[in-house]
Amino acid sequence: MTDFRMIAVDLDGTLLRSDRSISARTRRTVAAARDAGMHVVFVTVRHPDAIAKYVDALSLTGEAICCGGSAVCEVPSGKLLWHRSIPARDAATVAGRLMDAYPGLRFGWVPETGALGYDTRYTAPLLIGPAYRGDPREIDRPVLKLWAIGQELEGELPAGVPDLIAGRAEVNHHDKGVVDLVVPGVSKVGTLAKLCADKGISADAVIAFGDTFADLGMIEWAGHGVFMANARPELHEHADEIAPSCDADGVAVVLERVLGMKELV
Repeated sequence: MTDFRMIAVDLDGTLLRSDRSISARTRRTVAAARDAGMHVVFVTVRHPDAIAKYVDALSLTGEAICCGGSAVCEVPSGKLLWHRSIPARDAATVAGRLMDAYPGLRFGWVPETGALGYDTRYTAPLLIGPAYRGDPREIDRPVLKLWAIGQELEGELPAGVPDLIAGRAEVNHHDKGVVDLVVPGVSKVGTLAKLCADKGISADAVIAFGDTFADLGMIEWAGHGVFMANARPELHEHADEIAPSCDADGVAVVLERVLGMKELV
């Protein structure tokens, strides 16, 4: 039926529709892929608590890659199996430097364990999971991910950001006024490659789906890389295939063909 052994799939803008739902068509197709013996692995910037309902919806087991590659968690339990974190002192330093340079930014962070942190000025909708308020310049625990939101991050990433965070953190994902920072050297593709090596799965046996620059590495690395139609046009040339948009169930459309399924709308 297919030579692929793993589906590596981003969530927001890829598997999920714009309203963050999973369609019946996608559920049916993912179930068929699992029945065919394929591993289905989320590869997302979301933290473990924020993927739980989608894991449950698809009855997934195995592993998921979270926080842009900073963590591999067991699903459905959410237990951390592997992680690389920004040391507390580096996270606090990076936050302080960015706050001084761009006073309008608001910060959140994902510790290795415990509640999510938000700075006291953070007014945007909060992520899923327990939370507390604090000063990001006083972060005292290693963090899987530090993120910032603000008008300064709309459009292109401000030119000064890389120098301010150099050696302590790296930009993992930047889009729509949000930037996600991780420890240097961490990426979606790096962690995906490690997970595949541990399972004895070659890159050629992976089909990967994504929609942003954070997904580019894994789209190019996988045996078959698929960008969504709703991805930026400049990303399309790097893919083996362009799927219909997330709102048109593009992941399901491609997998139906790969699995030899008949379309059932």
